[in-house]
Amino acid sequence: MRCDYPRYASVTRSDHLPGYDATVASTQASNSGLAEKPQHAATGGAAAGPLTRIRFSGDDLLMTRFAEAPAPLVETSAGLLEMRRRPAVLSRWAVRARRAFPVTARPLLDLVPPALPSPTFVDPPVADLEEGLEIVRATPARVVAQEVAECWRGPGHPPPWLRALAGGDPEAMEIVVRALRDFFLVCVAPCWPDIVATFRADVAERIGVLGTGGLAEVLGTLHETLAWRDNSLERSWRTGDCSLDGQGVQLLPSKLWTGPPLFADHPPEAGGNVLIYAARAVVPAGEASQSHNLAGLLGQTRAAVLRALRTPRSTTELAACVGTSAPSASEHATALRASGLVQTVRRGRGVNHSLTPLGRSLLNGNLNAH
Repeated sequence: MRCDYPRYASVTRSDHLPGYDATVASTQASNSGLAEKPQHAATGGAAAGPLTRIRFSGDDLLMTRFAEAPAPLVETSAGLLEMRRRPAVLSRWAVRARRAFPVTARPLLDLVPPALPSPTFVDPPVADLEEGLEIVRATPARVVAQEVAECWRGPGHPPPWLRALAGGDPEAMEIVVRALRDFFLVCVAPCWPDIVATFRADVAERIGVLGTGGLAEVLGTLHETLAWRDNSLERSWRTGDCSLDGQGVQLLPSKLWTGPPLFADHPPEAGGNVLIYAARAVVPAGEASQSHNLAGLLGQTRAAVLRALRTPRSTTELAACVGTSAPSASEHATALRASGLVQTVRRGRGVNHSLTPLGRSLLNGNLNAH
């Protein structure tokens, strides 16, 4: 993938490491323009705002596919980002991960900032952990130096180990590899069966959309910030223009990530281009028949909204979980609130939706209690 992003001058410098300084200066790493909040999918008008546009050739369309399996290091990196985000409601996984976070993984807090972008060399989209770690080890020094320079946003100088990493020190790279492995084993591996189940369920559902609506419809429904237009996938975020070089892109649903889609470019031998998006929640097998009845009563989308609100969510989080737009999610929540199944509480500039006792009883099949 070749991307053309404008850079903004806000350069972090460090003493006695001219190689690192030169890398930072050459990329003009930005501190101010990196954490722009995603907006709703653009309409294409003059006031649509900044867009990241990924252009698809005919070969790219032929090569675009769903990943075959979840990628351990993608979930590790996405989980670390998720753990450091500040959504209205932290997921259960994020709460547990913060408590269990291993000391040996602390270097990742220097390397991976709490806001995008984050380094891509740490999360090759391959299905085997050890293969992924070997790819990390083999990352060219110039790539590591550039990504460290672009992603460091702490105050003052980077810590010595991170400057050594940017300088190509093998021992510093081993710190990264150990941190990634330990974070995966302690925080991600315990829920790996759920990650696999969620991945399979999401892909199975979207394959049905692919069969009836084609790839354009699949791409346009992954998230509210994405839109398919003129053989390009557009995201309302930073201004940028990307080409896939005929390699297409892997579509990779993530169980742990709940934010907007993430684009990453990797060489073909390291997994290739990837679009990581928040997977839809899995309905437990024991709830399958009850879920079917609920869909018949409320409609499929409204039933999905009700199930998603087992965990309180903002409108944006609810939309991402259900796979619809924020206005549509708000409309369904309003209808459920009118029926006494959902309650909405304002939180600052936003709102939080959650189930009422009646809504929870309906999900649990225990309406006799009311």
